[in-house]
Amino acid sequence: MNLINQKAIQWLQGRAEEVFAQVDDSLFTMAEKAHLQDEQDRLFHAIRALRVELSNLVDGFCDGVEERFRNPRNDHPDEEGGASRASLSSLTLVNDEDLEQQVAIRTMISNVKRDHAESIAALSLRLDTLLPCKVYDENLPLGPAAICAAFAEVLEDVDIALRARMTVFKKFELHLINRLGELYDSCNGLLIEQGVLPTIEDPLRHRNRPGRPSQPAGQGAQSPSQPAEMPADGQMPGGFPAGNPGAGTAGHAGGGFAMPTGMGYTAGSGTGGSMVANGSYGLMPAGSGAAPMPTPTLVQQLGQFQMSLPAQSVPAGQLINVTELLQEHLKASNQSASLHELDSEVIRLVDMLFSFMLEDRNLAEPIKAQLIRLQLPMLKLAVADKAFFSKGGHPARRLLNEMADAAIGWQPGENYLNDPLYREVCTIVDGVLAEYDEDEQVFVRLLESFREFSVRERKRAAVMERRTIDEAQGAARVEASKARVAAVFDALTADRKLPKIVHEWLSRVWSSVLFRTCLKEGTSSGLWRQHVLTARDLIWSVVAPMPESSVKLRRLLPNLKQRLQDGAQSLSLSASDQQRLLGGLDALYQERQKLGERVESERERRTRERLVQELRREADSVVPIPVAETVAADIVEDDASPELDEARELPPGVKALPAVEEIQQVVSKAIADGSEGKDASASLKQDDHWQQTYHLKDSWFLLRHPEKLPMRCRLAAIISDLDQFMFVNRQGAKVGVYSRAELAQALRDEELMPLEQGPLFERALQYVVGNCGESKIAITV
Repeated sequence: MNLINQKAIQWLQGRAEEVFAQVDDSLFTMAEKAHLQDEQDRLFHAIRALRVELSNLVDGFCDGVEERFRNPRNDHPDEEGGASRASLSSLTLVNDEDLEQQVAIRTMISNVKRDHAESIAALSLRLDTLLPCKVYDENLPLGPAAICAAFAEVLEDVDIALRARMTVFKKFELHLINRLGELYDSCNGLLIEQGVLPTIEDPLRHRNRPGRPSQPAGQGAQSPSQPAEMPADGQMPGGFPAGNPGAGTAGHAGGGFAMPTGMGYTAGSGTGGSMVANGSYGLMPAGSGAAPMPTPTLVQQLGQFQMSLPAQSVPAGQLINVTELLQEHLKASNQSASLHELDSEVIRLVDMLFSFMLEDRNLAEPIKAQLIRLQLPMLKLAVADKAFFSKGGHPARRLLNEMADAAIGWQPGENYLNDPLYREVCTIVDGVLAEYDEDEQVFVRLLESFREFSVRERKRAAVMERRTIDEAQGAARVEASKARVAAVFDALTADRKLPKIVHEWLSRVWSSVLFRTCLKEGTSSGLWRQHVLTARDLIWSVVAPMPESSVKLRRLLPNLKQRLQDGAQSLSLSASDQQRLLGGLDALYQERQKLGERVESERERRTRERLVQELRREADSVVPIPVAETVAADIVEDDASPELDEARELPPGVKALPAVEEIQQVVSKAIADGSEGKDASASLKQDDHWQQTYHLKDSWFLLRHPEKLPMRCRLAAIISDLDQFMFVNRQGAKVGVYSRAELAQALRDEELMPLEQGPLFERALQYVVGNCGESKIAITV
C-alpha cells in the first residue's frame, strides 16, 4: 500500500508543480493584454499570491490526497457529505463565483469517470483488498472527486480574483485531470506486479460502455489504445516503451524476423525461381547472371520491410542493413536476383545520409533514434524517384528538417518519454511508417501538423525566454547604474575630506537620486546631468576657499538647497529626516560664513598693521619697504590658527573639482572598462575566439561541464549594459551568463562548442557529396 501511496503522491506533486508553472505564464500573458488598470492589478496580485504560496499549495494538495488514503471519504459533489453539499437543484442558492467553480469541478469529474471507468473500477477493486474500509468508485482516494476536492481545499485559502481562480482550474484540468489515466494505469500495473488481483474479469461488472468489447478472461485492465499483448508495465518486448517502437536506433533484422511472402518475384523462368550457375540463392552482385530486380518490385519489398519490421529487433545505434534484409528474403523464397546499378547507388547514398545523422552532435540520442527510423520510407522515396536528392523542397526532406530543427536544443530528462516534443516526434515517425505507401501527401499532412505543434511550443518558450531576458537586463541595468553612480562619487570625492553631514547627503540621499535617474532616464539625459551638477555644487560649497568664494557661495546656496530638498522629497524621506539634513547643512554654511568673516577681518587688521609699519619705516628711512605679496605671505605663514586652514587655497596635491563633462567621460568608461575584461590581455583580444564573440547571434552551443552531462543552450541575448552574453535552454530558462573574456575563454577551452548551423538533411547531403565521389544520382544541396 505504501508503494501505491508514494508513487501517486510523487506523480501528483510533479503534475501540480507543472500546473502552477503554466498558470504563472498564463496570468502574466493575461496581465500584459489587460486593458483596464484594475484588471491588470488583480492579475499581478494573483501572480504574486500564487508564487508566495506555491510550496504550501503543492504540499497541502499532496497532504490532502494522502489523508484520503488513511481515511477514505466520499468527495463526490453529488453525494451527501461530499466536498460540496449543494445538489443541482440548490445551485441557485450559491453565489456566482462558487457556482462557476462547482460547475467546473463537476465537469472534470464527469469527464474522467467517463473516459477511465474501467481503470477506476479496477483500481477500486484492488485497493479494496488492501485498505481496512470498503473502497468503491466514489470514495477512491485517487478518484477524480477526491483529487479535485483536495485541490479546491488548498486553493480556498488563496485570495485571488475569480478570473485568476478559474484560470488555475483550467490549467489543473489540462495538465493534471486530463492525464489521470496515466496514474491509474501505472497504479494498476504496480498492483498487478505485487500480485494484487492480477486478473480481473470485467472490472465494471456489467457496466461496460456501449460498443466497447469486454476483455477475455485472464487479461488485466488495459488502456483502450494499448495492444492486448502488451505487458502491464508499458514496455514492449525488447525493452522499448509502449507506444514508442523504435526508441532505439535502427539496425538489420535479427534471427526471429519472419519475412513477408507473397511478393511473387522470380528471377528468371520456372515456378520455384531460378538459381545462378553455382546453385545458390540470394542477392547476387551485378554481372553474376542473376536478373536485376525491377524497381517497382524493390519499392514494394521495401514497403513490406517498413510495415512488418519489428522495432525491437533493431539494435540501438545501428542502421537497417537493407542489403542483408533482401538477401534473407530471397534465400527464404529460394530466389536469386541482383540490383540495378542506380538502385544500388540509392541504397548506398541513403545509408551514408543516415550514418551522418547518427554522428550528428546537434541532436540528443533519443531524438536521433526516432529520426533514424525514417530510413526505409526515405529509401522508398529515393528508389521510386531518382530525382529525390535534387528536390530541395520535397515535403519529406522538409519534415525531417523541421523535426531536427525543433529538437536541436532538446535535452532528455529523467521522464523524457512523456516530454511533449519527444512524444510528438514519435507520433510523426509512427505516422510515416504506418501511412506512407506511395502517396507523398502523407508527408505534407504530417509536416503541417508538426509545424502547428512547433509554433505552440515556441510561443511558450518565447514567453519564458522574454521574462528571463527582462530579468537579466533589469539586473544588468541595476549593476551598471550602481557602477556609474560610484564613478561619479569617486571622481568628486577623491582625496577630499568632507564633513560628516555632506557624506550623509551623498551616501544616503544623492546616491539614490542618481541611481534612480540612471535607471529611468539614462546618463545622457538632462536630468542626470542636473543631478551630477548638484552633487558637484554640494561638494564645492564645502571645499571652496573662503572668503574668496563667499560671494559666489551666497548666490549658489538658495538654489542648491532647493535642489537638495526636491531630491530628498522624491525619495519620500520623512519630514524629520529632511529637516535634520537641511539643518545640518545650514549650520555648516553658517560656520563657513563666520570663518570667512573672521578671515576677512583678520586680513584687514593685518593690512592696517602692515601699512602702519610701512609708514613708520618710510618716516624713519631705516629699511626699504618689502613687497606687499611677500609681507602678506609672511603674515599668513606666521599664523598657525587651524580655523584659517580651510580658507587657504587647495593644497597642490589635491585636484580641483572636475567639470560635469569630465565626470560624464569617467561614467562612460566605468562600464566599458569592466565589460572588456580587465584581465583580458591585448593578445587575448586579438585571437580568433575573442573576435568570434562579436559574430554570435542566436547560435546553439553544447555546454560541457566536467562533472555534469552536456547541455544544449542558445545565445538568447547580449546584455549591452554590462556586455554580457546570456544563454538559455530550449524552454527559455537561463543556463549561464558570460562576460566577453569568459566567453572567449570558454570557446577556446571547448567548454562551449558551437553546433552545426543549417538544415539536417542538407548538411547530411554535403557530407555525402564530399565522401561518395562520383555519383550517377543527381544531388542538390
